[in-house]
Amino acid sequence: MNNHRFLELKYKDEIEKHIKLALPNLYGSFIQFKESDDYEDSNLSFDLVFNFNFTISIRIRNYKYLKYNDMTIRYKTIKGNKTEFDKIKEGLAQIYFYAYECPENKSFVKVRMSDVEAIRKLINDEKFITKNNLDGSMLAAFKFNDISSYGGAIYKFDK
Repeated sequence: MNNHRFLELKYKDEIEKHIKLALPNLYGSFIQFKESDDYEDSNLSFDLVFNFNFTISIRIRNYKYLKYNDMTIRYKTIKGNKTEFDKIKEGLAQIYFYAYECPENKSFVKVRMSDVEAIRKLINDEKFITKNNLDGSMLAAFKFNDISSYGGAIYKFDK
């Protein structure tokens, strides 16, 4: 599997645990998770398929970024390729699973699950800021409070 999927695979069990906690009405012995294939990940903006028809985008962030209390999504690549921001804006993705690792990189200290429709509304209302990375790429940053005020807060976990 590609290196960009390393953290998703590393935390697969913990991700599934939080999804089951966030979506108890959908949980049961019938629940199944399928990792998206490379096409789904690269072109359709999701990483995990829930019961094969419910899609979840996943981003795991290093502990040092916890202090910003925001959700960042790739806004611009250095090569000008389509980004996660573009895909969400186009209507792709349903749920965003966003987590911060603990300082030891062994588990999560913070998890937020958001309805992507709220993120689309924030994009339309331009309620985000862009941040430049050293490599020339950019991120769009959304405050969790804004996501919540737009009705997008689904699940919250803090260790």
